[in-house]
Amino acid sequence: MIFRQLFDNASSTYTYLLADERSREAIVIDSVFEQSARDLALIRELDLKLLYAIDTHCHADHVTGAWLMKQKTGCRIGAAKVIGAANVDVELEHRDVISFGRHSLEVR
Repeated sequence: MIFRQLFDNASSTYTYLLADERSREAIVIDSVFEQSARDLALIRELDLKLLYAIDTHCHADHVTGAWLMKQKTGCRIGAAKVIGAANVDVELEHRDVISFGRHSLEVR
């Protein structure tokens, strides 16, 4: 598995990039608007196909970051259904599974 932990000083937010090294399928978790160029450059550098931008909680920077990831890569946006966020492609609930290559994450 490819794993990168990224940090945005201004918002004190961690962003995570996870990918399958064989299929190159990837997900990004809690992307930050101001760091979109950095994250997209890393995705290109690692030759990854971004499948999902997942928001674990709702802040203006996270939602907007996911939207930019979708705009640039065609990935799907996922967020908890209980948030009720607009423009979400996948409304996640307890025990839902997000798969990328041979790996997956379960919503808890």
